Parts: sequence; C-alpha cells; structure tokens
Amino acid sequence: MSLMSVVEAAEELDLSPRRVRQLLAAGQIPGQQVGGTWVIERMSLDELRRVGVGRPWSPRSAWAVLGLASGRDLKLSPVERSRARRRLAETGLVGLVEQLRSRAVRNDFYAHPSALARIVREPGVLRGGVSAAPEHDVDLIALDFAEVYVRESQLPNLVAQYALEANADRSNLLVRVVVDDVWPFDAADDVAHWPVVAIDLLEAFDERSRRAGFDLIERHLEIDV
Repeated sequence: MSLMSVVEAAEELDLSPRRVRQLLAAGQIPGQQVGGTWVIERMSLDELRRVGVGRPWSPRSAWAVLGLASGRDLKLSPVERSRARRRLAETGLVGLVEQLRSRAVRNDFYAHPSALARIVREPGVLRGGVSAAPEHDVDLIALDFAEVYVRESQLPNLVAQYALEANADRSNLLVRVVVDDVWPFDAADDVAHWPVVAIDLLEAFDERSRRAGFDLIERHLEIDV
C-alpha cells in the first residue's frame, strides 16, 4: 500500500493542502488519520484524478501542458513542470481536451467578411485552429471563417476597430482570449504552435476538423518516436 501526505495529494490534485483537508473531513476524498495526521492511498487518489475531482484547471496550468507538449520554455517552476509532465504522460493531449479549455475564453463574433484577412494580420493577433492549419500541413481551408488568439487587454480595441458583433447567430470569427499574465506566445509568433492548433481543432463542432486534430497529434507522436 502506497500512502501520500496531504501536501503530496494537494500537488497531485492541484489544490491547496487546506482544501484537501476539508475534502478529507467531508469524506469526499478517502483517507485515514494516523497519529492525528491525514494520509491518503495513492490508488484512491489516482481514481479521483481520473474522474476529475479537484478544481478546474487555471489558464497557467493549461498552458503549462501545451508548452511542454510543444517543447517551448514557459518559465515553469519545478512543481509546475513536474505536474504538467505527469498529466501529459498519463493522459496525452487527446485525453485533456476538456481540461485544456481553460487556456482561453471563447468569444464568437461576426466581422465583415472583407475584414477577416486584416484581423488575422493584426499585430499581437495569432492564428489558431483552422486559420493556422496550412502552416501545420493540415488539409483544412476556411475562406469565410477565422480563428485567432488575443490578449485580454487587446480585445476591446479589436472589437472597436472592426465593429465586431458579439454572439451573433452568423458568427464567422472565433476569438480565444488569454489573460495577459499567462500569454504563452513570443513577440515574433503569428501562428499558434501545433499542440494548441490540435486542441483547437478537437474542440470544433464538425467531424472533419476533429479528425484533423487527431491526425495532427498522431503525426507528431510518430515524429517524437
């Protein structure tokens, strides 16, 4: 039997030690007290992690996994790097689609069709999803639709400059907004790196895009091997 301390379990679940103790006391995490100290079976914790017990991932946690997958240095702490490496090794990108939604806030807009080409070339705007597909050798083209990433602080100016209509029924622009202090891209980037594009495609509503996301991941796994 492998036992873990509260601090070790907190790191595994991405929770504070105080929150783990609260969950133990409430019976939401199985554990036992030994000499007045809580201990948790590793097997029980593995099952809890599998079914998603714990708080939703922070944007930083999501970008830690995506940065590690792409081989980019996001200046992670040793704990963040270890946690991201474990999550990626245990589940893989495909198994983390739901958790990785926290990387950005999705905003659907309608833009005048003639403005789409200008929007994706705006400084600080990065193409993602189907708009980045050609750069990653993905056979997808969308002439009347665009997907981009922007900083949270940049969104109001972009909306005003191009008179974007929010939540329009005929949306043709998907803007994923990333909080400024975890913005993961370099100044020279204009296209999201491949793990990000793959997750974008896996979140799409159409089967062809999702299949392309799977294929992109599989292709890079073959290269890594």
